[in-house]
Amino acid sequence: MKKYAVLGIFCLVLLSIAVAGYTQQGGFTGPQAFGQHQAGFTGQQGFGGQQGFTGQLMRVTVAQVAQTFPDKSKAIIRGTIVQQISNDRYLFRDSSGDILIKIKNDRWWGLSVGPNDQLELGGELKRERNGMIKYFDAKSIRLAR
Repeated sequence: MKKYAVLGIFCLVLLSIAVAGYTQQGGFTGPQAFGQHQAGFTGQQGFGGQQGFTGQLMRVTVAQVAQTFPDKSKAIIRGTIVQQISNDRYLFRDSSGDILIKIKNDRWWGLSVGPNDQLELGGELKRERNGMIKYFDAKSIRLAR
């Protein structure tokens, strides 16, 4: 019986931590193509200390990614989010062009940004089977310095 009581308390603690994590606001605050944006997950921001790719990433332009990078290539792009297209899709722009990016709500880490904020996105290029660009999947996001 003690086992079930301890397990129940443990589950309640985990649930309360998960619910508390969704209380901070975060995400894109600029133009939206479909309506209100959902709040992002709270946590630490930046490229270091997160799970995922730990090797060397190249900082490149949107045009370089679009023209030369194969599917699943990892890179860092720098620019601004111009518009929200759907719940997790955004139009991203740098001086060389535009690309569709995907940022899951749990990747915002409580960071709120607008269309005038310069960002660095670390992530992976996704292409269709025919080679067309699907989107740039942002795994980490931070304000550019």
